[in-house]
Amino acid sequence: MNKIKKEVRSLFGEQLRFWRKSKGLSQLNLALDAGVSSKHISFLETGRNKPSREMILLLSSTLELPLRNRNDLLLSAGFSENYSRTLIHKKEMESIRNILEMMLAKHEPYPAIVLDWDWNVLMGNRGYNNMLKWVKSLQADFSNSPNIVELIFDPKGLKPFISNWEEVASSAIQRLHREKMENKNRHEILLERLLSYPGTPSHWRTLNFKKSPGPVIYVEFKIEHVSLKLFTTLSSFGTPIDVTAEEIVIEQYFPADEITRLFFETAD
Repeated sequence: MNKIKKEVRSLFGEQLRFWRKSKGLSQLNLALDAGVSSKHISFLETGRNKPSREMILLLSSTLELPLRNRNDLLLSAGFSENYSRTLIHKKEMESIRNILEMMLAKHEPYPAIVLDWDWNVLMGNRGYNNMLKWVKSLQADFSNSPNIVELIFDPKGLKPFISNWEEVASSAIQRLHREKMENKNRHEILLERLLSYPGTPSHWRTLNFKKSPGPVIYVEFKIEHVSLKLFTTLSSFGTPIDVTAEEIVIEQYFPADEITRLFFETAD
């Protein structure tokens, strides 16, 4: 029994140490920010002290951890989760869905989508759905994957229609690698699937630390005789209290030239 308790404490200590270091904080820095002693932080990391639920929530807040990771810290110390994970289609999420639908509608006629933790498309506006429908009409065996990144990599998805595919795909897979660094099991299966597609460079298997992600991504589509140039931005909810709501990402596409702007504004 004592051995089990020690293992539980060690797991929590390892996770606390990982997050502290990932934020660039010393034990003293974290202690000062949280209003506790550096000795207590040290004892928590080594397993000499067992954290209380309140202490874990305090340190998680001080470290500004995502809600999913706050739950993970609690579980690693033997406590139950503190933050709910409500599926987007549930009644409790109706207000969130209404906000998302309003955001998508306000972005018309340009494409916009809502993505989950795994980069699956949960919702799309008319601009996005019409463009996807157009692409599907040109490719009879178009992929039925709901995952936006997989569609970018799949030769039966969007890949043949993206003129600057290598730039877009490289940016996407580097982002997945960075997200996996913070959550070691995240995207593991997805990354293997992407790397198995023909034409995917082998050096994309690891994170390129020299390449920092830019604030926007430019995507150039070539669909039949039409060339569309767009840039995308990602946004999320600022102060959510639910894991699902926090992990939702809204991707909005904006015209990068006059031809693209006129195309979408006159599409109907």
